[in-house]
Amino acid sequence: MTSTDTTKTRAGTTGSPCPVCGASAHRPFADKDGYAFQRCGECRFVFLDPMPTDGELAAIYNSGGEAPGYFSKHASRARRAHLKLPRFFRYIVGKDVLDLGCGGGIMVGALGRLARHAVGLDISAQAIELAQATYPKHTYISAHFRDASLEADAFDFVHASEIIEHVNDLDAFMNLLQRITRPGGYVYITTPDIGHAKVPSEVRDWDVFSPPRHLQFFERSTLTRVFANYGFEARRKYFDAKPGLQMLFRRTGNG
Repeated sequence: MTSTDTTKTRAGTTGSPCPVCGASAHRPFADKDGYAFQRCGECRFVFLDPMPTDGELAAIYNSGGEAPGYFSKHASRARRAHLKLPRFFRYIVGKDVLDLGCGGGIMVGALGRLARHAVGLDISAQAIELAQATYPKHTYISAHFRDASLEADAFDFVHASEIIEHVNDLDAFMNLLQRITRPGGYVYITTPDIGHAKVPSEVRDWDVFSPPRHLQFFERSTLTRVFANYGFEARRKYFDAKPGLQMLFRRTGNG
């Protein structure tokens, strides 16, 4: 970091309001590949400012570049999805469930074994094609989450793994979760944990610190705070030896 950067960090800068707490005083956090991350001076949330546009993100996720992540090691990834099912039993048996950011449908296939109705949503048309071919008994939607036709209070359980860090409009994403999750329903979310002890001291060396695919980074306090803003209470944090958050939230209906 240069001396100029240090001065900016101490003094703080003014930019877009923090998506978590609304504060406007931020500090430069790190630059990578031409993208500038800020850290909120109030709640410590780390986010890109400015964010990529919807068009830029759509070009990334429909370029075919995600294929290895979605489609490789299918059998081992399917086994891991089924091993997770016991933690979800009480929330999904006979229920209506959604996998938000479903990729190739592996988790939809697992959840669908116990759920009444399982739905998968993903921005990647290529991923949805694979999901439909592999797990054809379930329902799939290829769309940006803001464009998807999902009814209010439609789901008892929403699974959103490694998706929130990709969205460029956190308010729209959280409003969707609030709208589609039934009162008393649950959202299970995973995302990289920038507050984890195993995050490298030089954050640019962290393999998930990779704009523009990852646009923002939470720690437990900021993830809990943003969900509380939209009427969800934290019910459980699952252990993760790696730098990741795995949390379960319940919609209280007070958002």
